[in-house]
Amino acid sequence: MIKLLFLLIPTLFLIACGDEKPVDTETTTKPPSEEVVTPSESPISLSHFFMPDNSVAQFKGEGNEYATYSLTTLYPFENYVITYEDNGGTVVQRIFNVQENKISLIAENGEAYEPTTHSLAELQAMQEIEVYLATPIEVGATFNDWKITSTTETLETDLQTFDHVIVIEKTNEDNSITRKYFAKNFGEIKREFFMQEGDEQYIVSSVIESME
Repeated sequence: MIKLLFLLIPTLFLIACGDEKPVDTETTTKPPSEEVVTPSESPISLSHFFMPDNSVAQFKGEGNEYATYSLTTLYPFENYVITYEDNGGTVVQRIFNVQENKISLIAENGEAYEPTTHSLAELQAMQEIEVYLATPIEVGATFNDWKITSTTETLETDLQTFDHVIVIEKTNEDNSITRKYFAKNFGEIKREFFMQEGDEQYIVSSVIESME
């Protein structure tokens, strides 16, 4: 989310008139209609970077048999999001806490074949595992080991063409690279993994294909 601050520049003109009669100070003030005020844009809530509630999105994978998966998204309480990622081999449950300036991953459980119900108190007691996405959303900003590399990417998918896509990138300890692509009102729409092995580059990618 890019936050713009109000830019307010008051301008006062003082006119010296020599031997002329004093000028009425009311006439020397710049008319309000000429004041330059730059309005701020409404900030984008980080909650907009998830799929819609009760949606099921299908992702097409390449490079690995488990890169194809379905993603179910649920909103059990305000500021909490639960996703179930089913790649055919296992189902991973992830729970997120959406705050003003960041999205925290607070739980990640494999083999979550049956949806689980948590009370609000249970969710509030969960501790942050890592930061999933954070503001400011601008090129060069960093959080954890991630860096925002673009906020203007255009991405064509089988579902639609996305504009103003946010791209974050991380270099792992083995020098492999992971990238994630986010779109407003959809969340993560693509992920990529790159690893160089000699003269060959190993690439695994998952990109949104459809959504119900």
